[in-house]
This record gives sequence, structure tokens and C-alpha cells, in this order.
Amino acid sequence: MKKSLIALAALAAVGVASSQSSVTMRGNIDVGVGSASSNAVKQTSAYSGLFSTSRLIIEGTEDLGGGLKARFYTETGLAATTHLGTSVDGTSAATAKVVGERTSTAIGDRGIFLGLMGAFGEINIGRVPHTTGAAGLGMGGGSQNAFFNAVFAGAAHPGQNSDVNLSSQAEGRANNSFLYIAPRFSGIQVRVQHSLGGGNGDSSQGNRTSYALNYTQGPLALEAMSSTRKAFSAGDTSATGNTPNQTSSYSAYAEGPKRQETGFGARYDMGVAVLGAGYAKQKSTTAAGAVTSFDASGISVTVPMGALSLTGGFAKHNPASNAADYSSYSVIAQYAFSKRTQAYASFRANNQPSSSSTSAKESLTLFGVNHVF
Repeated sequence: MKKSLIALAALAAVGVASSQSSVTMRGNIDVGVGSASSNAVKQTSAYSGLFSTSRLIIEGTEDLGGGLKARFYTETGLAATTHLGTSVDGTSAATAKVVGERTSTAIGDRGIFLGLMGAFGEINIGRVPHTTGAAGLGMGGGSQNAFFNAVFAGAAHPGQNSDVNLSSQAEGRANNSFLYIAPRFSGIQVRVQHSLGGGNGDSSQGNRTSYALNYTQGPLALEAMSSTRKAFSAGDTSATGNTPNQTSSYSAYAEGPKRQETGFGARYDMGVAVLGAGYAKQKSTTAAGAVTSFDASGISVTVPMGALSLTGGFAKHNPASNAADYSSYSVIAQYAFSKRTQAYASFRANNQPSSSSTSAKESLTLFGVNHVF
């Protein structure tokens, strides 16, 4: 009897596998050394994924007939220098800390969802990447360019949907999310996303709706996005909790304000150089009506020279108050040994004005290798 059950299970597994049109595994591993300086404090660390997040992607599609396909997608961060993930502290005036790993390494932490594709477009449901990285569209040279650094200047707050300030440019994934991607027509594509929130008995708290419009034609690419997330109350951190709609990813965090984001990005490939520009704005409104905001703008130029490419960038962070406004610039060199393996060197510096109450000069120098598989 036991052998028969094992045989039936094996046959079932073969049947499931044979119905799957394709399953692929891909990803990349990024390792290197970084030296951070914040005022008088310096630290050098080994790291994984600070330039291009180390990750493992397993995805597949099944042909359902009639032009309809099912798909699944999982993306898991990899911590290549320790195998244990931690949060990223970046640099700070107190510690100038460079955390060695950029990921939690939990399965599906960077995205896990099911989807249907057809002539109607594509619908994905699960922990889905946000609709767009619109404002960073034209910013070459990995995640260490000056513009992304200026966008990251706001304080991080995971919240229900794993939001970080301008999360479409930063952490970039939303729990409990539904994403519709329309077919591309005359170079234009529309994306609409809604992410459920939930907390303190009200499932509408923390809901987020985003819209994105992308245009690509020849050497020109343009993208604009708009996103609004509702406010949410503080989560219950007790052992049992008392809120049925509250999820574990939400319960540990304090209340969050209403958050509105807009972004615009442009890229133009001239052949001898690629020009990029981006703009991002965020506005937060508390329950008491207090408003804080910031915007960031940046430009970049990438010059390809065979296997070598050089990218220079400049960005400006402008808050509602003068407490944290600063400029940032970056210089990045990338050398491709092959289509899958490249070495890179990056230098990024921030300069907050001396009139600021949080005046600081920070810099980060990276050397590393990235391999795509």
C-alpha cells in the first residue's frame, strides 16, 4: 500500500511538471568592498548587493490555450557574504555604518505572485513590485547613483505595504497587491496597481493605488507615475493582537500618514552617450493635518566605450524645511568581462549645507563584481 501511494504521488508530480510549459531560474550575485565616511567617522566593510541586489528568481509560465497563459514569479534576496540577511543602515553621522547585506533572504521577500497573461494584457496578484521606477528611468550605473541617493533621503517606514519613502523608487514591493499591465500600443503602456492595507479593524487603512504611463519609441523613453497611500493607525504588537484584519508585516510599526508620490523620468540614447533626467516628489499628511514634503531631481550621463562605461550624475534633495536639503553627486565605472560578469567602481558623495541643523558630509566608495546567471 505504501509503495502504491508513493508511485501515485510520483505520477502526480510528473503530471504537474509536464503541464508546465516552462520554468526558469535566474538572478545575480554582487559582492565587493565598501568604505563609508560620515564627517569624522569611517568604516570599511565587505558587502553583498549594495550595487545590484543579489537575488534568485524562479519563474514559469503555462500555456492554457486560446492565447491565455498563467505565470508564477518568486524573487528572493541573497546575502552572499554571510548567508544571513540584515537591514541596511547605509551611512550615518554616528556610525558611518555599511551593513554587509542588503536583504532579508526570506523566500519571496522581493516579490512572489501569480498572474494571467493574454490579449487583454497581464494581471498579477500577490507581493508585487510597485508599478514603476519612473523617476529613476534614466539613471544608469546601478543603485549607487546620485539621484537614487537623494530620493532615499526620507526616513524609511515599512508600514503595511513595505513602504519606504518614494517606495516605487526604493524598496519597491507591495503586499496584498493587484497589478494590471495593459498591452503596449504605439509605444504607450499603462499600469494600474492597488494594494490592500488593513489594521485596527479597518481594512481600508494603508490602501495604496498607483498609476503609471510609459512611452518608448526608438532612442527615447519617458515614464510618469502617481501614487496615493491612505494613512494607517499604529499596529498592535501584543502577543495575541486584537485586530483580525491586521497582518504580521503591519503590526510592528507605528502609525503612518497619508502619502502621495509623483515621479517622472526620461532617457535618450544618443549612441555616443545616454542622457537621463528624473524628478520625484512626496507629500505626507498626518491625521492632525501636518504636512511634510520633499522633492528630488537629478541628471545623469552614461558614456559607453566598448567593454567600459562611465556614468556621472548630480542630484538635489529639497525638503519642505532646510533641515536635510543637500546635493549629491556620483561617478561610476563599469567594465564588462562578458555579458554576464562585470566589475565596477563607484564613488558617491553628499553635501548638506552648513546652515542645516543636521549638517553632514558623507561619502561612499565601492569596488565589486556582479555576475548574472
